[in-house]
Amino acid sequence: MGDMPTSHHYFACVAQRARRTCGILLLIFAFAWIGSSRADERQERVLMLHAFNYTFPATTLIGDAARKRLVDRSRGRVEIDADFLDLNRASDPEHEVRTAAFLREKYSNHPPDVIMTLGSAALPFIVKHRDAIAPNTPVVFTGVSQANYSSSQPPPDMTGIITEFNLEKTLILAERLQPNARRLVLIAGNSPTDRLWQERARRIVENRERKLETAYLFGLPYDVLVSKVAKIPYDAIVVVLTVFVDGVGEPHVPMEVARTVAQLSPAPVYAPYDTYLGNGVVGGYIETFESVGSAAADLMLEIIAGKDPATLQPKTNPGQTYRVDFRAMRRWNLRESDLPSDTIILFRESSLWEQHHELVLVALSAFALQTLFVGALLIQQRRRKRAEALLKESEERMTFTAAFMNIGLWQFDRQTGKLWATEHCRALFGLGPDVPLTRETILSKIHPEDQVNAIASVQEASKNDHSAITDVRVTRSDDKVHWVRIRARSHSDNRDAASQMSGIFADITEQKAAEAEAALQRQEVAHLMRVSVLGELSGAIAHEINQPLTAILSNAQAALYLLTQNSPDLGEVRDVLQDIVDEDNRAGEVVHRLRSLLKKGERKFEVVNINDLIKSTIALLNSELISRRVNVKAELANALPSTWGDPIQLQQVLLNLFMNAMDAMGSTPMMQRRVVVFSRAAQTGAVEVLVKDHGSGISAEQDRLFEAFYSTKNHGLGLGLTVCSTIVEAHGGNITLTNDAAGGAVATLSLPAQEMLIAAQ
Repeated sequence: MGDMPTSHHYFACVAQRARRTCGILLLIFAFAWIGSSRADERQERVLMLHAFNYTFPATTLIGDAARKRLVDRSRGRVEIDADFLDLNRASDPEHEVRTAAFLREKYSNHPPDVIMTLGSAALPFIVKHRDAIAPNTPVVFTGVSQANYSSSQPPPDMTGIITEFNLEKTLILAERLQPNARRLVLIAGNSPTDRLWQERARRIVENRERKLETAYLFGLPYDVLVSKVAKIPYDAIVVVLTVFVDGVGEPHVPMEVARTVAQLSPAPVYAPYDTYLGNGVVGGYIETFESVGSAAADLMLEIIAGKDPATLQPKTNPGQTYRVDFRAMRRWNLRESDLPSDTIILFRESSLWEQHHELVLVALSAFALQTLFVGALLIQQRRRKRAEALLKESEERMTFTAAFMNIGLWQFDRQTGKLWATEHCRALFGLGPDVPLTRETILSKIHPEDQVNAIASVQEASKNDHSAITDVRVTRSDDKVHWVRIRARSHSDNRDAASQMSGIFADITEQKAAEAEAALQRQEVAHLMRVSVLGELSGAIAHEINQPLTAILSNAQAALYLLTQNSPDLGEVRDVLQDIVDEDNRAGEVVHRLRSLLKKGERKFEVVNINDLIKSTIALLNSELISRRVNVKAELANALPSTWGDPIQLQQVLLNLFMNAMDAMGSTPMMQRRVVVFSRAAQTGAVEVLVKDHGSGISAEQDRLFEAFYSTKNHGLGLGLTVCSTIVEAHGGNITLTNDAAGGAVATLSLPAQEMLIAAQ
């Protein structure tokens, strides 16, 4: 008990010492934190030296981009100063000395940590005067060409971005867009930078393979330059470089000079500078000044972070590419398809989708959601009475949309016989406003020949869940033929609407007219191709007709001679007259075949014996085969099933295949000129005809043989096989061309047999 106070005093002392120790530690940590914060808040200084004054947009763009990158990526505070050296207007040594002295005095108390030069003339200035302005301060340069960099001979601690204003690639772009250009006009001023461009441009033009008639508008007074630009020929390529100073020493802004040249020049104007784009220049191989500024800022950030600038080698900006102004291309009628594939096209007018795609997507999404909502209301219509108003509103919207699309909506109850239809159905069927929309009034407007098909189609739809479609003619008061497509579908899968049928009426008059016009044009082309083939066979046909006529004449003369005798041999006279009849029939058969092929009219489908058609075609080509020394061997299958089609059009296909076979053997030796034609019944039930020649076969471009206006013949139109393919497809068949393993080519014509067509129907 006596020791209690002593122990209490001991623990109190210990607690007091602990508090004192914690306070000291907290104070140490506070000073350390303040010190680190001050270290982190160390302010870095960057001095930007513009070679020219504030009116030059190129260096301004570089500086703005570098400033933004430094502020965004610097860990601490960066203070950025800028001065304009104005070296283009006052380039005398005294001005440089005065400017260097001014900068030394201005930044003597707060020297920069990094100096950034903007513009080609600023690098030689800082190389010469850095020791006077800010000794040993690292320098990052921009806007300096490789030649300017080499001639300046900067020390190792000066690095930066070497700019390649690539005139050669700019000329390549111009020649792609103007392949017929014969003249080249180059424009540059008279400042030191301009003169560097002059030397470089002359060297590039002289070393190019393609030589153009070149005019150098270098170092001219501004008014002389303007007058000469206005007289440039239309077929020239104009390249404007830099005009900092004209021939009389007057300073200019190169971008403004480029704008004036583009406005006055009758020929397209190109340039390798980014700032010229948007001022009438077509474009060139360009790097953006923003990318130069960003790349230079990255180098400065590395130096600020402590990296030795001597280890940072100057590098080329990788952001160079072809850039063009879409508006300038359209002004000079230059084709976008001639541009290199990686070209960036600026100022293109955006399409409606590009401008408002978000709004369109929102509208489509809203429409989709609205449709789903209406469907949900229809499903719940018996459970929720309030759905009637929404359903009516949806009905009105759907009716308006359908009328806008020239479509009428209808619904029919088979039990009550009531028809509901939108008001637009009146216009489709030519019904007046006082005529009720009923099943009977609509049927009365359908052409009598199409009423049976319309009723049958609706009845078919009522028996299954699939849609039934039929096209009918409608008689209106304007006495014109109108076509309406009827689409019907039953709802037997829905117990609540098992007796309901719904569908649409759509006006397809224009579609039918287009189909009829296309069919008529196909018939015209097919007829012209038949006439063309017969024109090629005109000599052979004349010979084919001349033979029986010659035989008729000879037999008639012989009969006359026999009749002049006192006792003519009547049996011999009868034989002579029979020969005349036979030869006349032969000539008549040739003329009949020609009339059939030359006849123009609608297709008439009938039963066709393909073997008889092959024999008739060979007979028609008999004289042509003889004149070309071509033998024909026919291996026709017996008991071949008949097919169904237009015999005239099918014979046109066979004629074309035989003519192609003969043409293919133009270079084949006469003893080997042989065409073999087969007919057979395929396992699929189709009838096949194979025409094989002994020519050189089909080249590697055989996929294009059925392409319209493609021909392997010197004087071919390229329509024969295209028309044949169209005819065969219209008959439900197909035609192919392949190389034969034994040499030559084989054309295979496949047509469905009559039994297959009957089964399909």
